[in-house]
Amino acid sequence: MNRVQKQFMNDTRDEWMTGRMSILWVQYWNQVNYTEEDRYQYRETVNKAGWNDIYKNAQDLKDIITINTDPATKIDADVSAPNENQIAAARIMLAYVFQFATDVWGDIPYYSFGSSDPDFQALQAKEGGVLTPKYASQEKIYKDLLKELKEAVEMIQDGENMIDADLFYGGDAAMWKKFANSLRLRIANRILAKDATLANAHIAEALNPANGGVFTSNDDNAGVQFENSATNGAPMYRAFTVSARRDFAPSFSLVQLLKGNDIHTYTNPFKGLEDPRLGIYVAPNGDGEYLGVPVANGNSSVRTFKWESKPGTAILSSTYKELYMEYSEVCFILSEINGWDQDWYEQGVRASMQKWGADPIAVADYMAALPPASEETVMTQKYIALYMNAYEAWSELRRTGYPKTLIKQDDAYDYNFRIKDGDDWVDKTMSFTYSTIVDLPNGPNRIKFLLNEDNINKANKDAASTAMGGDEMDTKMWWQP
Repeated sequence: MNRVQKQFMNDTRDEWMTGRMSILWVQYWNQVNYTEEDRYQYRETVNKAGWNDIYKNAQDLKDIITINTDPATKIDADVSAPNENQIAAARIMLAYVFQFATDVWGDIPYYSFGSSDPDFQALQAKEGGVLTPKYASQEKIYKDLLKELKEAVEMIQDGENMIDADLFYGGDAAMWKKFANSLRLRIANRILAKDATLANAHIAEALNPANGGVFTSNDDNAGVQFENSATNGAPMYRAFTVSARRDFAPSFSLVQLLKGNDIHTYTNPFKGLEDPRLGIYVAPNGDGEYLGVPVANGNSSVRTFKWESKPGTAILSSTYKELYMEYSEVCFILSEINGWDQDWYEQGVRASMQKWGADPIAVADYMAALPPASEETVMTQKYIALYMNAYEAWSELRRTGYPKTLIKQDDAYDYNFRIKDGDDWVDKTMSFTYSTIVDLPNGPNRIKFLLNEDNINKANKDAASTAMGGDEMDTKMWWQP
């Protein structure tokens, strides 16, 4: 469990799986030299490595279940924590891992501890000899994820150690219940428009204190604190500092949003408000300015802009804490399911700012001027709060269409900024056009199945492609409108 908790973040939050895909597509960052991925031409090597890494982590979690269910090993395993709690921890983590995977590719090979559905054939190579598993439908996966989380919470023995070497909560079973229920809330909210009856039932159960409840403060956040070392430092620290990568910078659209400026033709819902997280998310450039890198129509165009800021010091810290899920996200979900509730919206904004350590006076001033809760304001603040959790932000962008402030395909826009010339400031205007390589006016809906599947599991991959309506980047997720 210790290895998976850390390694899953290394595998999915690094300069490859995140840096070359999702963080670009939600425009938290963009690239300063090689813009192909900004323009939706991802690398197949990254796709393949991501798939393989995710299933390796899932296999480790499945092995925890096997060790705690096999009569030959379960008695010895029970010494560190009850078998039931260790199984429950693995089921909760498997739900997280498989939700991540299905939200990237759609239909995928899937494993469930508590279901005998014949379509769930993943992770059966060791014990069942299944080397070419079926791809389960995303609808089936989502509904089973909710059932798995419900049953995992129900099997936890309160007051007992959850699992040894737990990087989240030190084995605190009550905290694991909160994590499972918060994840259940996220998953149920995502499918609310597809199956309201099922989703609402799970939302009610997840929120019920008798079942352990959901996150109630930042103290409940589920995450991994990395070490101050080159080997075990946080993923982006190792990319920027250890490997000296200089490929990425905060995006033009994100920095403009945080500054309170309009972005191209899109009206900033927080116009005139400078976000207290600006100086945390983004470092000042050599002139002391906060400037994001533009998205453009090619490498030569973007390289004409030479004044971009780097990510903030806290973002690139070796001891950065990578979060699986946090309290502010729960608040924004509760605002949404309660009709864009104002109090939950404000709690979400405040929780995010407090988590990042924003200046309390600046936070108070910002909150006093915060525009009322609406779908646009809540979802845009959720996008800001999810910074560095780019895959979740991508899912919410696909589900809701927010934020509206991203530069879109074929947008031509002017970038107005200033630079220092000696002791003088010089105003500059540069013009850019965002031209993509892959024609996706609304951005990618998914990543295509890896090419290697044609060599090892073609029949099942092809069946999944047909069932989904095509193995294309614009093929929609089951839960998308």
